Amino acid sequence: MKGPSAIILAAGLSSRMGRFKPLLPLYGGTVLSRCVELFKTCGVEQVVVVTGKRADDVAACAMEAGAMAVYNPAFKEGMYTSVLAGIRALKSVVEGFFMLPADIPLVRAETVKRLLDEFERTHPAVLYPRFNGERGHPPVIGCEVVPAILDHGGEGGLRAVLENFEADARDLDVADFGTVHDLDHPEDYELALAVAGADYPLEDECAALFGMQGVSDHIIGHCRAVASVAVALCARLNARFDLRPGAIRLDPGLVLGAALTHDIGKGTKRHEAAGAELLREHGFPAAAEIVASHFDLTLPDDAPISEKEVVFLADKLVRCHRPVPLEGRYLEKVEMYRHEEGAEEAILGRLGRARAVMARFDREMDASSERIAREALS
Repeated sequence: MKGPSAIILAAGLSSRMGRFKPLLPLYGGTVLSRCVELFKTCGVEQVVVVTGKRADDVAACAMEAGAMAVYNPAFKEGMYTSVLAGIRALKSVVEGFFMLPADIPLVRAETVKRLLDEFERTHPAVLYPRFNGERGHPPVIGCEVVPAILDHGGEGGLRAVLENFEADARDLDVADFGTVHDLDHPEDYELALAVAGADYPLEDECAALFGMQGVSDHIIGHCRAVASVAVALCARLNARFDLRPGAIRLDPGLVLGAALTHDIGKGTKRHEAAGAELLREHGFPAAAEIVASHFDLTLPDDAPISEKEVVFLADKLVRCHRPVPLEGRYLEKVEMYRHEEGAEEAILGRLGRARAVMARFDREMDASSERIAREALS
C-alpha cells in the first residue's frame, strides 16, 4: 500500500465531556466522521477506527464514512491498548501511519497534505505538526517505530515510546489551531461548533503564519491596524443591516482573519497574489479571495457590500499603523511614482474606484468611514 495509513482512536469513555464525543454532531456529520473524511479527502487509503464504548454505533459511523472498524476489548485499560489494536489491524504498513484521537476533529485537510508531502520528502521516524511552538496531532509515525510500540508495556503511553526516537523526529510548522484543540470539555465542543469549517484563519493562526513567513513587526503592526478599522466598519455595517429585513450580515471572523493577513505576501512581486496563494496552501480560501483583491477593486452599484470591500477600504484608510484620509493615501503614491510612465494615471484611476467604494460605505452606514477609522485607531 502506497503512503501512510491512518489510525483514529475512538474507544474512550468521554467521561470529562459528559457526552459521547465520537458521535456528537459537527459540521454536517459527527466528530468521528469528520476525522475519517479528513484522511479520505487527502487520499489516505487505509483508515482504521478503533472502537470501545458503544462499539456498534461507532463502527457503523466509521464504516459509513469509509473507514474500517476494529474493536478493542481492553479499551477500559487505557488509550495505549487502542494504539496497539489499531496497529495490529493495519493490513500493511509500507511507510508509516497517522495517529489521531477522535476528539481532535478540526485538523485541516491542507495540514494533512503538507504532512504527507514532508514525510515523503524527509522520511523521519516521527513527523509532528507544530502550531505556534506546540506539537499537535496527527503525528506521522514511521514503520521503523512499530516494533518498539508493540514491545512496550504501556507505561507513559505512546509518548514514552516516541521520545526514544526524538533524534530522528521532525517538526512541521502549521497554521492550524485544529492540531492542538481537543474536545475534553463542553466548552471545547462549543468552540468547535463555532469554528468548524471556517475557511479563514483565526487570530492565533494568523500569528502562526506571521512566524512561519518571517513577517516584519512593521507589516504586522500595519495589518493589526487595518484589522481594527475593518472590524469597526464591519460592526457598523452589521448594525445597519440588522435594521433591514432580509439583509445578510457580514462575517466578523472572516473580516478579521483576512485583514490580519492582507499584507502577508508583502515584499514579493504582486504581493496580493502571493499572499492569496499562501493562504490557499494552508486552507483559508475565503480569506485568500479577499487578500487577492485588496489592492484594487470595483463595487458595482447593484452588488452588496461584502467582506472583500470592508478589508479593501480599511487598508486604504491606514498608513503604517495610523489613520489617513483616503485622498492622502493615494496622492502620496502619485508623488512617489510620478516619474514612472503611466503611474499617475493608474493611481488616480484606483483613487476614483476607492472614492466610489467609500461613498457607498458612507451611505450604507450613515456615517463617515474616515471618522470610524480614526476612532478605531485612537
